[in-house]
Amino acid sequence: MYPIQNSKSFGHFAKHLFLIGRVYAERNKAKENVNNHLQNMRKSIIRMRLSYSDIDKLKEKIESLIDWERKYAKFFKPEDKETLELKNQINALEEELINEREGKLKLISENDEKIAQLTESLDNIKSKTNHLLMEKAKRQQRLTALDRKIREKVDVHGYYNS
Repeated sequence: MYPIQNSKSFGHFAKHLFLIGRVYAERNKAKENVNNHLQNMRKSIIRMRLSYSDIDKLKEKIESLIDWERKYAKFFKPEDKETLELKNQINALEEELINEREGKLKLISENDEKIAQLTESLDNIKSKTNHLLMEKAKRQQRLTALDRKIREKVDVHGYYNS
């Protein structure tokens, strides 16, 4: 489990590193675009050829730069109390879920043991019952045979009439 966690951690780290690198590069490109456009506007002011479209383009480039700055700042903002509390709640719920799962697995194993014991007891009772039924049948056969022998040797009518 430990190497898997390391690979997950590394994957998480690499993903964030890639995202931060991309945002950083786009942010720098947006800054460069704004600076280049400002340089062109300065030249246009000197040559007296500045137009409204140049100002609109500058506004769009500044908005793009602001968006990239926001995205870049998200990666480095400190955690607030609410985020920290939510993370703590998530961790507590995960721990509770793990404990619940372990408890259920323990109950299942205990129930399996009880079922095995009851099954064994039931099998023992069945074998004893079968043994006793066979003994009873043998005894009944002996009693029947003994009763026949007694009736054959003793004359019941003569015995009671005398």
